[in-house]
Amino acid sequence: MSQRFNPPPGWPIPPKGWQPPADWSPDPAWPAAPDDWELWVDVEPRTGGRRWLTPAVGAGALVLGLILGGVGAASSASSQAQEDRAAIAALTGEKSDLTQDRDELDADLAEARDDLTAAKKQVADAAAQVAALDQRTADLDAREAAVRSASSRSSSGSSGSSSGSSGRSAAAASGSSGGGSSAASSGGSVYYKNCTEARAAGAAPVRVGDPGYASHLDRDNDGVGCE
Repeated sequence: MSQRFNPPPGWPIPPKGWQPPADWSPDPAWPAAPDDWELWVDVEPRTGGRRWLTPAVGAGALVLGLILGGVGAASSASSQAQEDRAAIAALTGEKSDLTQDRDELDADLAEARDDLTAAKKQVADAAAQVAALDQRTADLDAREAAVRSASSRSSSGSSGSSSGSSGRSAAAASGSSGGGSSAASSGGSVYYKNCTEARAAGAAPVRVGDPGYASHLDRDNDGVGCE
C-alpha cells in the first residue's frame, strides 16, 4: 500500500507520485488546511481498464493548480499594485506640501534680505548725518574759539590803550616840566622809533588816532600797531 499527497480544499492537486522537496512549504496565498486534515493518505493499488484515467486526472489537477496559483498570484500582484499606487499618491501629496513650504520660506528669505538691505542703507545714512553734524560742530567750535580769541585781544588792547594813554599823559607832563623829553623837543608830538620803545612807554598796542601811531609800527596795515 502506498501513500499519496492529499491537498486540502483550495490547494492545487499535484501530479501523481509527487514528493515535496525538503524545503517545501505551502504557498501563503493558499487557504489554510483544516485542523484534522491529513496531508498523506493510504492508496490501494487499482486494477482494470481505468488506470489510464490516473495520469489524465493528475495532469488536469496540475493544470487546475497552476490556474489557481496564477489567479492567486495575479490577485496578490493586483493588491500590491494598489498599495504601491496609494503609497505613490501619499508621497506625491507630501512632496507637494514640501514644495509649497519651500516656496513660502524662499519668499520669507527674500523679504528678510530686502529688510536687511534697507536697514543697512538707513545705518549708512545715519552715519553720514552724524559725520556731517560732527563736522558742523567742529566748525562751530573753531569759530567760537576764533571769536573768543578776537574778543580777548580786543579787551587786552583796550586795557593797553588806557594804560598807554596814561603813560603818554605822564610822559607829556614830565616832558613839559623837565623840558628834556622827545615830546618837548618835537613841539609836543609823540614818536616811537620801533615797537620796543612803544612797549617801554606802555603805549602798545598803538591804534590809528593814538599819539605815536605810525605806519612803520603797523606792518599788517590793520590800524593797530605793535600788536
